Amino acid sequence: MEQSLISFRNRFREHLSSFLWRQWHALGVAGYEGALDAWYIDPEALLLFSLTISRSEARLFDEVIDWLVTNGNFINIQRLKTILAKENFSSGKVLIPVAEIMSNEGKLLKWKGLVKSSDTNEPVHENLFFSADGSSVQMFGSPDKVFYKHGFNRGELKLRRHSQQVRNIHNTGVLFKLRALFGINVRCEIILYLLTHESAHPSKIARETYYAQKTVQDTLIDMVISGLLFVKPYGKEKHYWLKTDKWFEFLSIEKTSLKWTNWPSLLIALEKIWLKINDDKLINMDSLMQSSELRQLMDEIRPKIEAAGFGPLLSDEKQYIGESYLDVFLKDTEKILVTWV
Repeated sequence: MEQSLISFRNRFREHLSSFLWRQWHALGVAGYEGALDAWYIDPEALLLFSLTISRSEARLFDEVIDWLVTNGNFINIQRLKTILAKENFSSGKVLIPVAEIMSNEGKLLKWKGLVKSSDTNEPVHENLFFSADGSSVQMFGSPDKVFYKHGFNRGELKLRRHSQQVRNIHNTGVLFKLRALFGINVRCEIILYLLTHESAHPSKIARETYYAQKTVQDTLIDMVISGLLFVKPYGKEKHYWLKTDKWFEFLSIEKTSLKWTNWPSLLIALEKIWLKINDDKLINMDSLMQSSELRQLMDEIRPKIEAAGFGPLLSDEKQYIGESYLDVFLKDTEKILVTWV
């Protein structure tokens, strides 16, 4: 089954590459042409995911930084840190030199808080980029000083500065449209969540949006005073809601295709799959051991996939014994990919 797993790894990589290019192109990254997706983009989750996956695609990695230099003011740094800490994305170490580059731009001083935690005395350096087969790519030319300072070998970063100002067209950019209107704060995620739900309790909104419950609760109370957000009893609880038709008209977005997705949960699950199938130890195992490893992985990520709303696509692994689960895992993962990629 080694060849089957390798073939799956190649298809998985192609799916993720296409997805990331479409997402960043929709936000203004140059150099890609393709259809826009219908779902909204979560910039913090997308950034953390991209800094892992694009290490196998250097051009995309640099275009993401190019976009940040132009649009980094739209990133919610506190929410970024919360998602990173809660979901434990593997890109945390790579984020540090990226944040230093942003802070060096002068106008993006809020990124400095991410640089302070860096261990600048890191004695061992690793190559930043990987080839399609998972092997590391040797550095060419002079090293980039910022990345080298933080433990990564790569050639000097030369930004093209071709990225456009963030686009908020269609539903992909609705969160950016809200941030442009209301600032980089919890109000934007609250409105987006209530636009995609009939009503909700503050604790549910807080969990789904990665804000502290008290922050969400206090903000909702303030927003009710505006007369544009409402509260109603729901059993012993209070649920909050919006007159969504008016908001969709005001924001000029399509109601029918806007759906809520817990992007951090879904993307961390896919990142863990990505890291696992790029592990040579897994590739070199026999089918029985591969199946066992992937079964353990699914036990770990199933709650994340379910939280993102894709649980019905997963098979019950208990019904498949031994190496038979290997094919089930691969097929279930591809079902998730074709649903949103």
